[in-house]
Amino acid sequence: MRTASADLLAVRTITVDGSDVYLRVTSSPVDLEIRWYRDGDRRLAGSPVLFPAGDRSRRCLGSNFRAGTTFSLDVVGSAQDWCGVVDWNVHG
Repeated sequence: MRTASADLLAVRTITVDGSDVYLRVTSSPVDLEIRWYRDGDRRLAGSPVLFPAGDRSRRCLGSNFRAGTTFSLDVVGSAQDWCGVVDWNVHG
């Protein structure tokens, strides 16, 4: 499993077929809606997932990605100062 908390909007690469992407928002002053999108093409994106302010639960942003898929995260609406942890290349 690859985990990163720095630069949450960076491009990441799936290395194992069937991998899932999870996010845990550790700090946000407001509710956030976050989705994954295919790097370079925001038309290929997941559905927004709600992360209520103060809720530190880990949530799945997408599942069953193919190896070689590159993705980034996108905050739907106005971006605020927030931080969290992204886990990708997670199987199941």
